[in-house]
Amino acid sequence: MIFNSAVFIYFFIVVLTVCYFFAARKTPRNIQNVFLLIVSYIFYGWWDWIF
Repeated sequence: MIFNSAVFIYFFIVVLTVCYFFAARKTPRNIQNVFLLIVSYIFYGWWDWIF
């Protein structure tokens, strides 16, 4: 998956940024970072799981 694809622009940047900051009000920072790490792995594995 390349960084200028529509999936990256609309899903990863917009949706996850909104979710990350809404979660900031209710969850500790380390849980937010774990969430972001897991979703990043899913996003990078989406294109080709070998990478």
